[in-house]
Amino acid sequence: MCVSLQLNHDTDSFLALTTDGINFLLSDQEICDVINKCHDPTEAAEVIAQQALQYGSEDNASIIVVPLSAWGKHQSSPTVYSMSRNFASSGRWA
Repeated sequence: MCVSLQLNHDTDSFLALTTDGINFLLSDQEICDVINKCHDPTEAAEVIAQQALQYGSEDNASIIVVPLSAWGKHQSSPTVYSMSRNFASSGRWA
């Protein structure tokens, strides 16, 4: 399958490639929120992979975060990775 996307250098800050071990437990919005709070792509990938493992991922939990032109423009202020949730309403337990 081939997918083509047009990048906007003013607004597109990253590309996140994830495996199902992450997507099964974290929503796209949760992943984007964490990445926007991180100072660099390596930190973002580590935080997300660790969070998926803490949520009980039983599959490959891999992520690559590719910084794009607008990296850092949309970062939230303090770096707090609050991803608490009710497991009954998430991924594996839904």
